[in-house]
Amino acid sequence: YREREGHSNVLSKHVEDGERLGGWVTQQRKRYRAREWSEAERKQKKVSALSDEEVERLERLGVAFDPLGEQQERMYGLLASYREREGHANVPRMHVEDGERLGGWVTNQRKRYRAREWSEAERKKKMMSALSDEE
Repeated sequence: YREREGHSNVLSKHVEDGERLGGWVTQQRKRYRAREWSEAERKQKKVSALSDEEVERLERLGVAFDPLGEQQERMYGLLASYREREGHANVPRMHVEDGERLGGWVTNQRKRYRAREWSEAERKKKMMSALSDEE
């Protein structure tokens, strides 16, 4: 897979030669996170932690244990470069930077931020309403 695709970030549903490779990689990521869990938590979730040797082998294959976090960091870096070059961070929605859809990513970040703000405002509004009803 890595030789053909040029990376080891296998999609979770991917099947390779009849094997559920994506599911296996997803499980290895979970086992990696389990290294930080308590023994009781691992037992409850029925997950064994990866050994140091297993981590090293997967890292040599280029497996990213936090692919979304790595992608976020890459996009933040591209946005910082864009801002430095252009003097602002108002990226056009369709703008592509270094092969990545930076404009779409920025648009999505703004939507997520606004949704969070709205949810927080709604939560406060409901809390204030509930408090005033109690009086």
